[in-house]
Amino acid sequence: MRKTYGYIRLWPDETDADSQLITLREMQVSDKNIYIDRQTDDGCGCMQYHKLLKTLKANDLLYIKSLDALGSDYKEIGRQWRMITREKTADVVVLDIPQLDTRRGKTQFGTLVADLVLSMLEYVPGVEHTARRQKQMEGIASARRSGVRFGRPLMPLPDNFDQICGMWQRGEIKGQKAAELCHMSRASFYRKVHIWEERQENSGKKCVAAGEAEQIR
Repeated sequence: MRKTYGYIRLWPDETDADSQLITLREMQVSDKNIYIDRQTDDGCGCMQYHKLLKTLKANDLLYIKSLDALGSDYKEIGRQWRMITREKTADVVVLDIPQLDTRRGKTQFGTLVADLVLSMLEYVPGVEHTARRQKQMEGIASARRSGVRFGRPLMPLPDNFDQICGMWQRGEIKGQKAAELCHMSRASFYRKVHIWEERQENSGKKCVAAGEAEQIR
């Protein structure tokens, strides 16, 4: 036999549940089947909601005032909607949006309204993420065109880098020693040599690496 439940989640800026209680009673929901949580600023007050989920059975009916009773964002609302309509196979009525009544449009292939709402809830976060990502990329591109550099600033080459690089190329010192003289790691030294070589090439002074040059990355 179908049972009817009501769930109220009061957010920090809401203090009065009376109007929601009256509405649920008008929907013939008994007080013993109404679960109320009070959301706090420092955490999620969902104890009564979890009790409701344990009680809810297939074909039961749940009334909520609005979709945000199920969560604070689309992703969480979507998870809870899926839990109730797909896993619990219960029905949901959203009082603020009468069209969101999963009892409507049921076919032999499933619950039309429940599936449409779930699709919407799963679609919106992806669209929002893509839009945010696009705005970020456009902002970065605009900043770069304006000369803004991102990431850690490049460390200048030591004053004696040319001399040390020449000694290393001639085989007078090993790569590890050259890195120590430049006060950097061996990997950093090889990277700097690569940059230095490109600059030399651009200025017509190609630097021919020797010894351990194959380790440059």
